[in-house]
Amino acid sequence: MIPSAARRNLGAAALAWFLTLVAAITGWWTFQPVVRDGTDSDLTFVYIGARIGIENGWSHIYSFDLQQQLFSLLRPGAPFGDGARFVSPPPLAWLVLPLSALGPKAAFWIWLAISLVVLVAAWWFAAPGDGWKRWLWLLGALAWYPVLYALALGQPVMLALLAVAGCWWLAEARRPYLAGAVLGLSAVKPQLTIAVPLVLLAAGRWRIAAGWGVTVAALAAASLIAIGRQGLDDYLGLLAAAQPVVNNRYFTLAGVIGTGVPAYATQAGVTAIGMIGAYANRHASLARLLCLGLVTTVLGASYWHLDDYAILLGAAWLFWRDGPPAWQRAWLLVVAFAAEFAWPLGPLPILLAVAVWMVFLVAPSQSRLAATQAAT
Repeated sequence: MIPSAARRNLGAAALAWFLTLVAAITGWWTFQPVVRDGTDSDLTFVYIGARIGIENGWSHIYSFDLQQQLFSLLRPGAPFGDGARFVSPPPLAWLVLPLSALGPKAAFWIWLAISLVVLVAAWWFAAPGDGWKRWLWLLGALAWYPVLYALALGQPVMLALLAVAGCWWLAEARRPYLAGAVLGLSAVKPQLTIAVPLVLLAAGRWRIAAGWGVTVAALAAASLIAIGRQGLDDYLGLLAAAQPVVNNRYFTLAGVIGTGVPAYATQAGVTAIGMIGAYANRHASLARLLCLGLVTTVLGASYWHLDDYAILLGAAWLFWRDGPPAWQRAWLLVVAFAAEFAWPLGPLPILLAVAVWMVFLVAPSQSRLAATQAAT
């Protein structure tokens, strides 16, 4: 008879080999477009924004005509479709600025290397467990399609993931203001964490929210000074043009329910539920509250893509750290599979899976209730 410890080790080894195989196959398939053409990524649009800022001034980075001209030079013959725009906040272009002298292809591969380092750093800060259990979380991340898709597109999701992980780590070290400041750096792609500070405020974690507010205000002020009135008008125009694009809301409740008032009402309702749940869990761990903020953000989003679901990696790590029941931990597999096969399955399975997860989080933490009862 094989000892239980040996069975666990064999199971872990089998899982590790399986995840490695999935990572290799999924990664090979996901990276094919950018391997064929190094400019076929979203980072090219950030590169375009940085180049326009250097050559024409930062007030012109959201100029439709200039973006189209530079895109045609970098990718001759490629369609300048509805999604072919740089609409990210200026700080993302500033981050890519040092890479702009290397050309868009080299910039992508260097950005990919940086993103992998950032992913490992986020895993180091926030992933639960120890020993081989912890390494399985990293293997699982590299095997998960939303993560690989975000990496292949050159998206800054890993930066937002590190901001959340760093926020949790610093707050646990009793440095709440600095934790909030680090969380504010996720403003390079603000829609990934937009509900997190609201959830923290509702739970009474105002110091972290204040640190977030100072950082975001400083970045917003610097951005406005850089782009000026002309740049702001161009930016708002590009955002307005991007909102009706089906691809930008396909994986959201807004894409299922419809745009306009129903979408805004749904977003407001999800955010309100998240804040009410945060108040009900105000004595819960910060890990649980950050997870609730991320899940609320995902479910309430009206501008979202499949690669953006990679931010749920941080939510899963923190959720696990809160010590939920085994059946709730098992639900993470449903979320993972729904996102892994979201293209053939469509948006409903992943949205329903995240909605159920949110129900778990809104209910008062059972682990905290059990600890309180044991103490009394």
